[in-house]
Amino acid sequence: MQVSLDQLINIIMARLEAIEMSMEDLKFRTNIALRVLYKNEILTEENLVEAIKDEFKAHTELEGKKVELPDDKAKEMSNDILNWVKNDLEEMKKKMQEYEEQLKSLMQQEAMNTPDISVAPADLLNQLDQMKKTPKGGNNGGLIF
Repeated sequence: MQVSLDQLINIIMARLEAIEMSMEDLKFRTNIALRVLYKNEILTEENLVEAIKDEFKAHTELEGKKVELPDDKAKEMSNDILNWVKNDLEEMKKKMQEYEEQLKSLMQQEAMNTPDISVAPADLLNQLDQMKKTPKGGNNGGLIF
């Protein structure tokens, strides 16, 4: 059985779309569950900080490392999660704007530090070959080596 490259790509893209839909559904359900927990006062900042630290500890121990998450980082992460759960759109917009500004400044720094690499048009080699074949001194010009 032969499968063309287009068929293979279509199968992979269909699988990726299915995974993306599943992820969006999972995210939607998780957000609802978190909002219910918050409204019933089960999800608090203290509980969330503790859960974040526990999760971080579990991941680092699985990797064989003994690293603890600083309290300020755990609180920052819990604040971000709580802002999402509370639907604090103004705070989220502010964070996104700060992130975009940081990203722009990093991109500008990167642009200043990297050399310019220009890409020649696809038919440049054909044009150069034609220039080599034409006699020098004509209107077509010639390539000087």
